[in-house]
Amino acid sequence: MHYALVWNNSRSKHWVRKTWPIPLLRRLPRDAAQGGKRDQLGLQCADPGHWVLSAPQPARSEWAANGPLLLSAIVGIPVPVAMSYLLGQFMVPLEQEFGWSRAQASVGFSISLLLGFIASPLVGRLVDNFNARLLALPGIVLTGFAIAAFSLATPSMALWIGMWCVVSLVGSIVSPTVWLAVVSSAFVKNRSFAISITLCGMSLATMLAPISARLAIDAFGWRTAWVALGVIWTAPALVLALLFFFDRRPAARPKAERPAETIPKPALRRVLLSGTFIRMALALLTIGLAGSAFGLHLAPALMDKGMDGTLAASIAGLFGLMAIVGRLALGAMFDRLGQTAVTTGVMALFAIAAIILAQPGTNLALAVTGCVVLGLGAGGLGVVVACLAARLFPGSIFGVVYGSLMSISTLAAAIGPLAVSALHDATKSYTLAFWIGAGIAVVGALLLAKLDPVVIEEPAGN
Repeated sequence: MHYALVWNNSRSKHWVRKTWPIPLLRRLPRDAAQGGKRDQLGLQCADPGHWVLSAPQPARSEWAANGPLLLSAIVGIPVPVAMSYLLGQFMVPLEQEFGWSRAQASVGFSISLLLGFIASPLVGRLVDNFNARLLALPGIVLTGFAIAAFSLATPSMALWIGMWCVVSLVGSIVSPTVWLAVVSSAFVKNRSFAISITLCGMSLATMLAPISARLAIDAFGWRTAWVALGVIWTAPALVLALLFFFDRRPAARPKAERPAETIPKPALRRVLLSGTFIRMALALLTIGLAGSAFGLHLAPALMDKGMDGTLAASIAGLFGLMAIVGRLALGAMFDRLGQTAVTTGVMALFAIAAIILAQPGTNLALAVTGCVVLGLGAGGLGVVVACLAARLFPGSIFGVVYGSLMSISTLAAAIGPLAVSALHDATKSYTLAFWIGAGIAVVGALLLAKLDPVVIEEPAGN
């Protein structure tokens, strides 16, 4: 059995912590929260306010009540990500059809990353103020049409770039922020584990998008394959979202029925300029630079050590598999261990992997161990960011906080591989890059240690 607590801020009339939609038993006095006094359940309110204690619920009931919602999020979250992994299979057909170089075929994707960087916090703000279901359903449909529209490609590079811009913008409407905002509000006892399971849906795109594109091209040709893929990747998500994806956050209700307005812009600026958010952003930027670069350059780094290309690719493939394991393991630990212990553990995995991979020679055991540990750390990082955003910030601004952090992650993913490539070209080795990565992991651990929850302060008059 467990109890869910919520806290009401008297200035913004905003529920900072949400609970189950069940009858409330009693209201603890205001002074019970002052000074961080603990109640009989061993739970603590660190700031002045009103705690509300809800009726007890079995921990297992969360999974029974929200399992279908979680399933719809797992299938929906890879929809906008799939294009990143579909494109590779179309490189050769595009080269043969239009005479494009690989760089020309990729330019639209690069521009779409820039648009995603800009759109992510804006979509997060929409998620905080509107019913996420009303974003997810049209977002899925529009993304399906945008993918199918690639079948109309011509030699015009302007049209090609324009189609990538469209798929990026409509895909942002159904970005991970949309799904995670609803999942994080639906779960209390197992929130972090539910977030990690949802993020595992991203791996569906990594594993299934390339093979689905290959099979569709072989069966229908590259133009019709785009239409087929638009249906394959959006139809299951649309059906499950229609049946199970319902947003029960206060922001999803009609304005007249909402218990509070969203946090005003001045308060939102204070949140985004808080020490907690800045430290998280810096940590994500630094470790994201290293993590994205190492994931991309893993196989080339092993080949530089003298390994056969096929063997290097096979060992590097462990990275993706272990990322799934890392997500699930770290999500389960987050609900049971302190956040500092978990974040330090993730950074330690990065540091250990970098040190192992920096070693010279073709030792197979070291290469496998390094890839496994790096995959665990990379998978855990995504969970850490989402869980910290849900735990440390008011629920009503989860969307804009997580969306802003994802923008920073996108920036790191764009810069990291280029920086490591330049470092490799200068030194003719990845050794220095891995040692720098180990140092970055230490910096990340220090930045993420002992982060304080961000609370909207009340004016002196209250």
